Amino acid sequence: MTFSEKCVNKPVTTQLLFVLAVILGIFCTTQLPIDMFPEMDLPYMIVFTSYDNAGPEEVEQSVTSTLETSLSGLSGLKKMQSRSMSGLSIVFLEFNYGTNLDAAGGDVRDKIDMVRGYLPDDADSPITIKMDPSMMPILNLAVRGNRTPEELRTMAEDVIKPRLEQLDGIASATVSGGREESINVDIPRDRLEAYGLTISTVAQMIGVQNIQSSGGTITSGDINYTIKNDGKYKSIEDLKNTVISYKAGSDYEVRTIRLRDIADVYDGYKDESTLAYLDGSPCVMIMLTKQSGKNSVQAAKNVRKQLPKIQTELPADVEILETSNTVDIISQTINEVVNSVVQGALLAIAVLFIFLRSLKSTLIVGLSIPLSVLITLVCMYLKGITINMISMAGLLLGIGMLVDNSIVVLENIYSYIQRDAKPKVAAILGSQEMVTSIMGSTLTSVCIFLPMLVFQKKLGMMGQMFNDLAYTIIFSLMSSLVVAIALVPVLCSKYVSKVGGTRNEGRGFAYAINKFFNNFFDKLDEKYASGVAFVLHHRKTFIAAIVVLFFVSMGAIKLVGFVFMPASAANSVEVDFKLAQGTKLSITEDVIREFETMALEELKGIKYSSVTVGGTSMISSSSETNTGSVTFSLYEPKDRLPGYDNEKTAKAKLRKYFTMFPGATLSFAANANSASSSSGVSVNIKSDDLDLVMETSRQVRKVLEEKGKDWVSEVDSDLEDGLPQANIIFDRDRMQEFGLNVYTVGSEIAGVINGKTASRFTKNGDDIDVVVRVSEKDRERLGDLDSISMVTSSGKRIPLSSFAHYEESTAPVTIFRENQSRIIHVTAKPNEGLSIGDVQKEVVKLIEQNITKEDGVIISYSGDLEDMMEAVFNFGLVIILAAFLVFVVMASQFESMLDPFIVILTIPLSFIGVMTIYALTGNQLNVITIMGVLVLVGTIVNNGIVLVDYTNLLRKRGYELEEACIQAARNRLRPILMSTLTTVISLAPMAFFPGEGSSSMQPISLTVFGGMTFGSLMTLFIMPSIYYIFNSRRLKKAAKKAAKQKAIETKQSGNK
Repeated sequence: MTFSEKCVNKPVTTQLLFVLAVILGIFCTTQLPIDMFPEMDLPYMIVFTSYDNAGPEEVEQSVTSTLETSLSGLSGLKKMQSRSMSGLSIVFLEFNYGTNLDAAGGDVRDKIDMVRGYLPDDADSPITIKMDPSMMPILNLAVRGNRTPEELRTMAEDVIKPRLEQLDGIASATVSGGREESINVDIPRDRLEAYGLTISTVAQMIGVQNIQSSGGTITSGDINYTIKNDGKYKSIEDLKNTVISYKAGSDYEVRTIRLRDIADVYDGYKDESTLAYLDGSPCVMIMLTKQSGKNSVQAAKNVRKQLPKIQTELPADVEILETSNTVDIISQTINEVVNSVVQGALLAIAVLFIFLRSLKSTLIVGLSIPLSVLITLVCMYLKGITINMISMAGLLLGIGMLVDNSIVVLENIYSYIQRDAKPKVAAILGSQEMVTSIMGSTLTSVCIFLPMLVFQKKLGMMGQMFNDLAYTIIFSLMSSLVVAIALVPVLCSKYVSKVGGTRNEGRGFAYAINKFFNNFFDKLDEKYASGVAFVLHHRKTFIAAIVVLFFVSMGAIKLVGFVFMPASAANSVEVDFKLAQGTKLSITEDVIREFETMALEELKGIKYSSVTVGGTSMISSSSETNTGSVTFSLYEPKDRLPGYDNEKTAKAKLRKYFTMFPGATLSFAANANSASSSSGVSVNIKSDDLDLVMETSRQVRKVLEEKGKDWVSEVDSDLEDGLPQANIIFDRDRMQEFGLNVYTVGSEIAGVINGKTASRFTKNGDDIDVVVRVSEKDRERLGDLDSISMVTSSGKRIPLSSFAHYEESTAPVTIFRENQSRIIHVTAKPNEGLSIGDVQKEVVKLIEQNITKEDGVIISYSGDLEDMMEAVFNFGLVIILAAFLVFVVMASQFESMLDPFIVILTIPLSFIGVMTIYALTGNQLNVITIMGVLVLVGTIVNNGIVLVDYTNLLRKRGYELEEACIQAARNRLRPILMSTLTTVISLAPMAFFPGEGSSSMQPISLTVFGGMTFGSLMTLFIMPSIYYIFNSRRLKKAAKKAAKQKAIETKQSGNK
């Protein structure tokens, strides 16, 4: 008893099982998290080592290079990069995809432990961190009101930040803008000298007097008392009354010197390190990053739910605004893709109705779409796949194919019903006959994705990304197979009666339409049969023409051009600024505000514009005063008025201002939702001579900026011009005489210039730093360095100038290394619409013509082209493997080597269609196209299988070769048209009308659309000719053999 028969005999059970699947599917859909891209494991690790007060070269020699030597022996290491800067060494490790990072992390720590003893004593222990792409900010909030930025900052730090960080999915909230509160102790230099004090001793005395410590326990009677020494300052008065030193007066009385005698003590703020503006007025910004492994859309929902509650705790005139986010674009994109899926499904059902012209049959087949989709969603939930752009694209590609199996089964059941079989018998027989053929065609489609899943590690990031696509297509095709074998026969046996009579009798509108379509299809069959006969008679001409077309389309690849990844959309534009190192915060602010004013005059439809200046990044060791960014938040497409800018138009308008600010580097910030952090073209300059690398990189940058304008924009390089630096040079012999050492002198200098944090003061439950420093007027000029005084071992005060002098110079800011040699990258982004191959060629040409190559300098190129080539090569192998698997499945189905070969020929020929459609729509080929080609390989062969199978059947029935070819083509025209049109038309919305967000998935639909359309024409017209050529050869050989045999036989009979 077969599976279909069991189902038909138990209709209630079967139907209820499918109802259960629907309920489960709807439940899983509500539970599935939404994201832009699949969860990806990025194989990156970072090793941080801080080494205070050391310059970049010292850090490179003592720390970075020691670590690199040890770490270069790690297994699975693909690339090692490092940065050495003042006080910090960072080593980036990139592993091969599929490396177990937890194990690798253990290895890294072991390697560090081996060289731990060789690192400088005052360097901190190296810290290892796993790189996580989800550390991107998801929301930016602004806090504004009629308050000073400092008051706003206090509210942000005390009220808003702690509330938000408690939320599920939020990792951290970073506050910028406003100054941090501190208690400042300002001491004029003449007072220090008069009392023979130094900053270090004052700070030390304050620290010692502000301590809370435990004094053990005492048992008195039955009670245990804990003793607490409460020495904390209760008020600023306590701090002012701290005894700093004693001094003998003129009358030999010992006078007590308190802090208030020598210093100004007041509630104040630390120096400004960050500034924030919203629409031109000062505010405080809060940037939220999500926790790793958490869903960003859900995290943003939690924040938005919490904000109104936080708002009620703030004063009425202070408001929290959400200025920009990276999550709305995710929901927008997924909605666009889901809309395409729904439209595709409706179009496919409309096509079915035209072919079947019976509501019942259309409904039975049409049901297989929503059912298969819901079962797929259940499988996705169990497999842990999120609803993202890639998995939805998989569903979209599957939509058109889902109905194919059900159509084949239904058509066969109908043919039995028309021969007067009872519905139940027809359902069982009709479905049983078709099981093997639909399993074969589903298997070919599933086979395609097997090599991709098996060799996922080889495919790197792309493999991880497109995994979801493969799984959703496999799940949806498998579920459509189950629906076709189990549910379609049940529904046919229950709800379909004899159809022969009802289709053609009667009068009225329905009858007229039916008649029109019947006539149309009959005529089509006639015309098509004569068309096939015509092609058969001129087969050599046609085949030659197709081969020529194929070569032309291969050549057209250069004309169409390619990029690595299509751009992802965003609803905001962020411009990053980088000025010369050492630029003051106020100057950086002026440049950014000037740009903002220019931009706002030009752009239309800006929701908010926010500016942040300065700030610390994870990779810099100190707060940077020379960087900043301005973010323009745009309206969502649904809220946009005509004439408002979208991301593309805004960027195009802003780009021309980038060159107006000499000395400043402007670039668009990376899109948080883009799949590739590609750099376009990267010129890598390597040499062990630091000056040579720096000089060459300056020349390269200049050439690209001046002569490469037509090809590239946003030229940037790692090289930062050195910070202005004053080197203090000690006379060690003199120091020895005074009993001083470099360490104490160094820390006193730092104390005088930067101030020293002496202790923390608790005010209203908050800890505030107590900063001891020299009054501002005594540390404004470089010349003030000479008059910093030290106290010698004998208690005498001497100025710094008596044993040291300073020299002005500039410092290298960061030294970059890659695979253990010094390197600088100069990067540039290709201009819109240009092929990455052409751009790279042009860049190479420019550099070779304009730059004289020094000995010992190696210039190499990387970037998108290299990544693209690697992806094309790896995916090319996968596609060839996939095609071979399809061949194997077909060969076992036909039990012949020749027939599958005839079918496989349509794969390369369908490429003509792909190139044509790209040329017509003006799109460029990219990595996502490759996925489309992979899907195409699996779907295009199904029609061929049907045709070859039927031709073989007719020949067994005794038809002549040519007649069999024409007859089979004519008979299979409708099923082939039906399955092609459902697939192609369901992809049309996505291929030609993608939304702003989902346009990066357009290439998959375009590729399948173009390839299927042209490939099906090939199948219908050219395949019969190819079949004829192959088989007529076979027949001729067989005839020759038979004639030989006959001749031998007659000879033998004659001899007798």
